[in-house]
Amino acid sequence: MGIEEGHHNGERKPLTWCQTFFTSFVFVCLVACFICGMVYTIKLSSRKEPVPKIELASMDFTVLNITDTRLSAKWDLSIRIPDDLPGSYICLQGHFQASFMYKNVTLAISSPQKYSDLNYSQPQVLRVLAGVSGEDIYGLIGKDITEDMKEKKEVRFGTRFYITDCRENTTGTMRYACDEVTLRFEPGSEMKAALFGMNPSCVNY
Repeated sequence: MGIEEGHHNGERKPLTWCQTFFTSFVFVCLVACFICGMVYTIKLSSRKEPVPKIELASMDFTVLNITDTRLSAKWDLSIRIPDDLPGSYICLQGHFQASFMYKNVTLAISSPQKYSDLNYSQPQVLRVLAGVSGEDIYGLIGKDITEDMKEKKEVRFGTRFYITDCRENTTGTMRYACDEVTLRFEPGSEMKAALFGMNPSCVNY
């Protein structure tokens, strides 16, 4: 009987070692899964929401008077807010402002236009007006604009616009820069021009 008992005790040692190894392996796997889950959660929570893609919908330019040194004109600009408006960025109530440039020279800046009727999941258009009256402009700029109007029958403007930012710890304003747009004057007119060709792309900066 003593020999048989010793034989059985010898068989238990490998079994005990296997159980210990299996328990340790499962524990290590659980710890690894926990760490991976925490890392994934942190990355997911820190992932930035994509910046809203805002498009320039339309622009009109009306010349009231122009000389080599002075300009009187007005701009009418509309931007299109996407239907997937991220609420953590753009406020549903806020202000919209735009500036207009010719060859990187700012000609006009609109006053902040208040808006209060944005809605989630609906594409919408915001409009702003800007104008200058007897504004002093560089001689070369005035000559170039006049030449564009009379000879090319079109003029190109760069645009910047600013809209209220609802994110925390920000300046409170989202800034967009748009590629230059071509405004073509109506047939027989050198006073009023409208957006011509493809709508420009605008990027947040």
